[in-house]
Amino acid sequence: MASKANEGLVLGVDLGGTKTLVAVIDPNNQILGRGKLSTPARQGGDAIVEVIIQAAEIALAEAGKSLEEISLVGIGSPGPLDVKAGVILFSANMDVVNYPLAARLHDRLKAPVVLRNDVRAGCYAEWKLGAGQGMDNLIGAFVGTGLGGCVILNGQVIEGKNGNAGEIGHIKAKPNGRQCGCGLYGCLELYASKSGLMKRFDKAKKNGVTSLLFSMWNGSNQKLKSRYLAECYAAGDRLVIEELQRAAEYLGGSLGGLVNLLDPGAVILGGGLSLALGEPWLNWVREAAKQHILVFPAEGEIILPATLGDDAGVLGAALLAREVTRLAD
Repeated sequence: MASKANEGLVLGVDLGGTKTLVAVIDPNNQILGRGKLSTPARQGGDAIVEVIIQAAEIALAEAGKSLEEISLVGIGSPGPLDVKAGVILFSANMDVVNYPLAARLHDRLKAPVVLRNDVRAGCYAEWKLGAGQGMDNLIGAFVGTGLGGCVILNGQVIEGKNGNAGEIGHIKAKPNGRQCGCGLYGCLELYASKSGLMKRFDKAKKNGVTSLLFSMWNGSNQKLKSRYLAECYAAGDRLVIEELQRAAEYLGGSLGGLVNLLDPGAVILGGGLSLALGEPWLNWVREAAKQHILVFPAEGEIILPATLGDDAGVLGAALLAREVTRLAD
């Protein structure tokens, strides 16, 4: 299985709370076709599987390939996960509990499926192909609907005892804070990701605050797209700028603490929100982190932008799937 998987085409799947991206990837890590659809995050596991299948069909058509040519499927998913069983245990941003995603996709796609954390997949791709090439010690932080992380130390991805290491979004950021979708209280994800921003914007709207955002977004019953925030930032919208700065302060403070703990060569900042907002967001996070970092590197910035964009997740899922099958051979 491993030999065929490493020589053939792989479907890379990046499952997020807002969007699902599937790509057909060749052995040289070239993307031959993509399919991108909205994730039915609140409709359960079976609905999510259907969207993955539909996105895969779009990607295969664009690539001019058939499903029979796919030797392996790699999927990056929010967690926590049981990676050995291929199960999503639960997710703060999707209504999925103990869902056997790998088995369901195997039934439909007729190829081996490897399930890994979505941010670990994105960070792995940045390490092998993007901003982290040549570094043995990295932290990855990807900000989108949720907030996830990955740690690479001495050239090894840290998985932890149960395969769920790197969940920086669920570090406590605020004592006596609000309840997170994961069930815990005061999680960083509530204050530094789109899921948290939605709650803040909902509250502002109910309190009569005016914002350009409310002409694009109708509240928490609608997905908050990163481009809405980017457009509002570019237009100088006061509410959006204030809330983004607040989120950056929370994120930068926590990343600064992790830099002190792990002493990485770099922190790679990625995800949909980071991609949409670009340099202004990156600099806000950097400034907040500097207030918490004990020893700042003499050679320059330690927080770097991810360079693979939307493709990081699918490339990383494919890379990890090939690696897992190679080691199992």
